[in-house]
Amino acid sequence: MNRRQLPLVPLLTLLAALAALLLPLAPAAHAAPGPVTVSLTFDDGSADHYSAALPILDDHGMKATFYVNSGRLGASGYLTAAQVQQLQSEGHEIAGHTVTHARLPDLSPDDQRREICNDRVALLNLGLTVKNFAYPFGADTAATQGYVADCGYNSARDVGGLVTPGSCGGCPYANTVPPTNPYAVRTNDSVTTSTTLATLQSYVTQAEANGGGWVPIVVHHVCNGCDPTYATTPAILDSFLDWLAARGTAVATVDAVIGGPLQPGVPGPAPGPTLQNPSLEASTSGVPTCFQLGGYGTNTYAWTYTTDAHTGSRAERVDIAAYTDGDRKLVTRQDSGTCAPTVTAGHTYTVGLWYKGTWPAGTPVKISAYLRNAAGTWSYWTSSSPPYAPSPSAWQHGVFTTPSAPSGSTAISFGLSLPAAGNATVDDFSLVQN
Repeated sequence: MNRRQLPLVPLLTLLAALAALLLPLAPAAHAAPGPVTVSLTFDDGSADHYSAALPILDDHGMKATFYVNSGRLGASGYLTAAQVQQLQSEGHEIAGHTVTHARLPDLSPDDQRREICNDRVALLNLGLTVKNFAYPFGADTAATQGYVADCGYNSARDVGGLVTPGSCGGCPYANTVPPTNPYAVRTNDSVTTSTTLATLQSYVTQAEANGGGWVPIVVHHVCNGCDPTYATTPAILDSFLDWLAARGTAVATVDAVIGGPLQPGVPGPAPGPTLQNPSLEASTSGVPTCFQLGGYGTNTYAWTYTTDAHTGSRAERVDIAAYTDGDRKLVTRQDSGTCAPTVTAGHTYTVGLWYKGTWPAGTPVKISAYLRNAAGTWSYWTSSSPPYAPSPSAWQHGVFTTPSAPSGSTAISFGLSLPAAGNATVDDFSLVQN
C-alpha cells in the first residue's frame, strides 16, 4: 500500500519547533577563540624592577608599563628619577600610582585629587610621558575614577576582576579592546610567591579560548625571597616571557593598548597651611588623624592610642620591648595635601610637642623633622639637640627651631624619635613659622 509522504515544509516547521523547545536545555556556548594582548605591568617603583626585571625584558625585546609613586623616587628600595627616565628612553612606559601609594577611598576628595594629580605633575616635570594610572591596592570608587580622568589620565588599572584560580568565578577572562570603562581596567589577581608559571600561562590561554582580548599582568617584586607575598622570581618571569615569545603572543604597554593624547598636567587643590589635629583627639582606626606611625630598623614595638593625655582625652604611646637599631616615632602625616602643613623657603619653624616616658639616660631622643620637595618626595631634614631626658610621669615640653627651609621645600612633618628600649607618650603638637 502506498503511503503518503509528509509535506517537506510542515516537517521543517515541526523540527524547528522541537529545537526551540530543547535550546534552553543546552549549555551556553563559549565565545569563539580570539587573539590576546598581554601587558606586563610593574607596580610601586621597586628597585628590583630595574635590577632584576629590566634585564629579562631586554633579553626578550619586550616593553612594560611601570606604575611609580613620585614621592618614593630615590628612596631606599625604590627606583630613582634617573632610572625611570632611562626606562622611558628605552621604550618602556612610566605611569602614575599616586604620590605616596595612598589608599584613595580612605582620603577626602581633595586629598585624592592631590595624590593623583600631583603625582602626575611631578612625573611630567621629570620629562616623562605619563598617560595612564593604577589604583594602589586596587582600591577605587566611581568618584575616584572621575578624579583620575580630571587629572588628565587616559586610563586607570584596578587589581582583580578577571578570572583567577580560586577567585572571581563568573568574571570576564579578558578586557575588551578598548575597555568598556577605561578607568576600571581589570586584571587577574596580583602575581604572588604562590603564582606558578602554569598559572600565568593559564591567564593567557583561558582568555584566548573565550574570545580573546587584553590581559594585564600585575607584578610587584621580582626577586628571590625579598617579599613573603607579592613577588615572583626572575626564573618564573624569564620562563613566562620565553613562553609568550615562542608562541607569538602580542605584548604591549598599556599606552599602546589605550592610546590617546598626552594631556596637560593638572595640579591638585592647594594644601592646608596649618597643623591638623594637634591634640590627637580625632583618629582613624586608632591612629590619630593626620598623623602616621613611623620608624625603621630592627626593634619590637607596640602602639597604643591612649587616654593618658596631656590635654584633652587622647595621646599616642609607643613601647619598644626589644631594640637592635632604628627608632619608632609618631609623626605628622607625610602626605601630599591637607594634613602636611606648608612651608616657605627661607623661613625657620619652631616645632614642639609634649612628651613623657622612660628610656636609658643619654639615649638620643629628639624631635626629627622632614621636608617634602616640589616633586612630592619626603626626606629627613633636621633634629633637635641635645637629646631629651626621660620623664616617667611628668609631662615635658620638647621644642626647637629649625634652620631656614631650603629652596624647593613645600611641606613639613615632625615627631619625637625613640631609638632605644623603653616607652614614650606624645601629645599636643605645635608649629609656628618664624
